[in-house]
Amino acid sequence: MLYEGAVRFLGESVTAIKSKDLNRKRQSIDRAVAIVQHLHSTLDMDRGGQVAADLNKLYGYITSRIVEGSAKLETAPLEEAIKLLRLLLTGWEELARKEHTEAAPTAVYAQQAAEGGFKLHA
Repeated sequence: MLYEGAVRFLGESVTAIKSKDLNRKRQSIDRAVAIVQHLHSTLDMDRGGQVAADLNKLYGYITSRIVEGSAKLETAPLEEAIKLLRLLLTGWEELARKEHTEAAPTAVYAQQAAEGGFKLHA
């Protein structure tokens, strides 16, 4: 998932800053920013309503924290971005679990219908 990749690359950036490996830091930051920018650019502002508007602001904020941490060689802004991305990841995973659980009866009904399990009475 994209969130996991961004978190991984930001974690690598934190490690690189601590070890003063600026080339590795640059590569990891570039990858993390690319992921967050992709997430940002794929928001459907017309159909997404308030969720899209909130994510738009949040992705902008996360990007600004990544850029700040990279420019100042500080890990705190990167660690904040990691926490926010993990929070988003957890939220999307929970939503997917909830939708899967709620969709299960529909899937059962569809399977029964496909197997001729429903009889119509006149």
